[in-house]
Amino acid sequence: MQPAYLNHLVNSESLVTTRDAKRAGFVSAILEKSVIADAFVADARTLKVKAEKAQNPEDLLSITEIQAGLLTAAGVSDKAVAYLDANDRREILGEYIERCLKPAGSQFVEELVYRFLLTRGDKLGGQIRNLVGKWAQLKFSEYVVANFRIAGKTITWLDSDTNIWKPEIELTRYEQARAFNWQALGASRVLVYNLKVPIIQTDEEIEDDSGVTDDSAHIRGGKNVDICLLDCTAEDFRIAPRRLRIVKDPSRYIALGELKGGIDPAGADEHWKTANSHLGRIRKSFAASQSTPSLFFAGNAIEISMAGEIWGQLVANTLSNAANMTDHRQAISLISWLCNL
Repeated sequence: MQPAYLNHLVNSESLVTTRDAKRAGFVSAILEKSVIADAFVADARTLKVKAEKAQNPEDLLSITEIQAGLLTAAGVSDKAVAYLDANDRREILGEYIERCLKPAGSQFVEELVYRFLLTRGDKLGGQIRNLVGKWAQLKFSEYVVANFRIAGKTITWLDSDTNIWKPEIELTRYEQARAFNWQALGASRVLVYNLKVPIIQTDEEIEDDSGVTDDSAHIRGGKNVDICLLDCTAEDFRIAPRRLRIVKDPSRYIALGELKGGIDPAGADEHWKTANSHLGRIRKSFAASQSTPSLFFAGNAIEISMAGEIWGQLVANTLSNAANMTDHRQAISLISWLCNL
């Protein structure tokens, strides 16, 4: 039987993200950014209207309903606010008004709004970066569910809020799904996202454990993996004590994969380096446990140089499968392979 990746790849060039796919990805990201930015713009407009009640910069301190906005404009993050008491906040705002708003003269309100948006821009960028990973996971979930729905087979999903397994028909938002469960090869399978795998260790930990003969070597490590396919029942995974025993057992892992959702080619090589390093760590850790689960890589931004490296690992069988997720044929082929392991 030919390797699974040959069902959708011809050579390394097959993995490279096309110009059209990059354009479509950028358009989607820009539109999503615009939607998220709407809330920040509304905040800035509200801050401006309320701040215009002040006759001078010092008056801003007496407008109680804009104090949170003032702290944001001063560069204080939402997390940092929780660590500041009233005196800290008053001191920060006093210095901010003295150094930044007073020099703006009569334009102090405009200066305030500009600085507010500057700080909020950092938050917007962070939200977009978080969304990139979430988009990739949502698209992956869509294809997983479609694989079974089209075949008329049963698949259930684990609600991240209630920790209850539910039928596919109740899945209205893919971000709700923490994991999926189905039957393959006469056994139960669980696909889970962002699982901390205790077996995975750093090179130093592996070296330290080389002479250890008991199970302690398998519980000291622990690295997060984007996608894991486990040989276990839905109920065993749902119940915490049982799940803990399962994730510590190397024989339970059927496949592990890295999923990179970014579309920007400028960061593609760096994302691959990170993923490749992690895959190497997974490979070594499981080899030390005398186990060889299938490893795969799926990404949106794949450039020529990294495509060559990925293809080389496929040919050498150090990677079992790979796909460019911007190509629906590749995505469907990889997920079909995964669902039948």
